[in-house]
Amino acid sequence: RPRPTPSSIPGMASMGLRWMTAFLLAADSLGSQRLGSKEQAAARKKPFKLLFGSCNTARMPQWAWEPILDREPNAWLWLGDAVYGDLNNTNFNLLGAKWKAATPDHLRHLYHIQRTNRGYEELRNKVKIYGTWDDHDFGDDNADGTYEHKIESQAAFLDFIDEPLESPRRHQAGVYATHLLNDGRIRLILLDVRYNRTPYSEGINGDFLGKEQWEWLEHVLSKSTAEVHVIAGGIQFLAPRTTVLGFPVAESWSRFPASRQRLLNLILNSGIEAPILLSGDVHFAEFSEAMCHASSGVSTRIVEVTSSGMTHSWDSEGRIIESLLDVFLSLPGNSQNQVPGKIFKGQNFAEIEFDLDAERPSLLVRVFGKEGQVMSHRYPLESLSPPKESTASWKC
Repeated sequence: RPRPTPSSIPGMASMGLRWMTAFLLAADSLGSQRLGSKEQAAARKKPFKLLFGSCNTARMPQWAWEPILDREPNAWLWLGDAVYGDLNNTNFNLLGAKWKAATPDHLRHLYHIQRTNRGYEELRNKVKIYGTWDDHDFGDDNADGTYEHKIESQAAFLDFIDEPLESPRRHQAGVYATHLLNDGRIRLILLDVRYNRTPYSEGINGDFLGKEQWEWLEHVLSKSTAEVHVIAGGIQFLAPRTTVLGFPVAESWSRFPASRQRLLNLILNSGIEAPILLSGDVHFAEFSEAMCHASSGVSTRIVEVTSSGMTHSWDSEGRIIESLLDVFLSLPGNSQNQVPGKIFKGQNFAEIEFDLDAERPSLLVRVFGKEGQVMSHRYPLESLSPPKESTASWKC
């Protein structure tokens, strides 16, 4: 006698189909829930993005804000020269252009233009703005602590970046500050190399920060437990390039060797995890690395990312001007700490993606020009942390 099959039993076929359909729908729903859970977990661990740039003229076309917004940043950081307060106050003599110091009213006027730029205004409404200044938004070309309007300039700059009225920055000598990002996992340290800087005329033993800022920085580093430390300032830290044939032509921490040495010793002996340096000023983008050797015999490297030239850069000034940079960089020692091939002379901004929850945590640094990404490098977090020293003298 033949065995019955589902199709030979009245109603069995339709019941089986309904059961199978219900099973598949339930399985699909369960799979979607699981997928949603994975997506939610991925969203929770989505890398924090800090975008940054410098050297921006308020009254020039500003192409960068749309691609910056497209990157969906968590925060924006100004590395100096957010406006050029002295740009339209220029005197000329037989030696060329000499910048004329900006007035506080002129600075505030330019800040208003920049704040109301449509793209930048959209960014301000979406993310937190952080920043320090350099000479042109401080108020004078290559300016130092003798700038007569520095108190008024500080108030104008802090208003520009929406610094709260109760902030300690409103009551200190300079715009230096520290912030915790990404639930305290990233410490951002902003240095002020203008307000208390001694004049270059005082020689190589001058100082960039001043007593109060040095004490503050030492305290911040000694108490920090963050996983990454972003130390940012207006001028380059590692670049040795400052002079041609003995004549000063560029600014960097190398102008004051003792001050630079003190800074590097402080960073590398502090015990902090994963320091990375950020700078602006030079109108090109660059990745730099210095091998540092301690008096105790150990070695480590320190990394710097420079992003400069949001509205103007060396390659936008014509081939003759760009060639001057090529000649300068080709001089002995001037590219000593530059990562080979990691320089971009066009207009740019940059990004650090902090992938701290990956199996192997890392920082992915990207530089973007008008045509898209132009440079990148991934730094494993473990490779950025110096050995635990406390009193070593470092040579970088």
